[in-house]
Amino acid sequence: VPELLVCNINWDAMEQQGFSEGQQQIRDAFTEYGVKDYVMVQKGDVRVALLGVFGKDALACAPTCELQFTDPVEAVKKTVAEIKKNEDADIIVCLSHSGTSEDESKSEDEILAKKVPDLDVIISGHTHSELKEPIQHENTYIVSCGEYGRNIGSLSMKQSSDGRWVLSSYELIPVSENIHPDEKTQNRIDELMDTVDTNYLADFG
Repeated sequence: VPELLVCNINWDAMEQQGFSEGQQQIRDAFTEYGVKDYVMVQKGDVRVALLGVFGKDALACAPTCELQFTDPVEAVKKTVAEIKKNEDADIIVCLSHSGTSEDESKSEDEILAKKVPDLDVIISGHTHSELKEPIQHENTYIVSCGEYGRNIGSLSMKQSSDGRWVLSSYELIPVSENIHPDEKTQNRIDELMDTVDTNYLADFG
């Protein structure tokens, strides 16, 4: 089952105000599923820390969302500090539903990169940005492969002597009929889609 990661849900504020029925249902579901702030993944000799965050504009685009969120930058700072204290991570990757913008002052993931320099990679979502080249701020790279699964993003990195990572290759690979899905993965996706359709969306059909 895929991991779900988000570090900036403000459960404390909602609890103090008294959970609504919807908030309680979501919290119960998150607890049962095991949603985390971050997770450690071992890939060969490399220990990867993955954390998730939900952005301000993403929340503004979801007016029916019942959840409350803390500031994304402050939440990521706190989570990265926990990772550095408690884990032997070689690389820290942020999965961000915040996005980028041509206006750098409004580009949430660029702001995140500047304010949390310990992040090595930000895999950016929400704005559907198709970044042909990574955005780099100091030692942090921001990548995004566009929208609706039209591209597969591929990147390779090498660790330098100071422990930080340098991008050695990056490309967006258009998804076409020439790219065949992994059968096992596709079957699992189909199963999960059927579960969502049957258990969650049936009443809205």
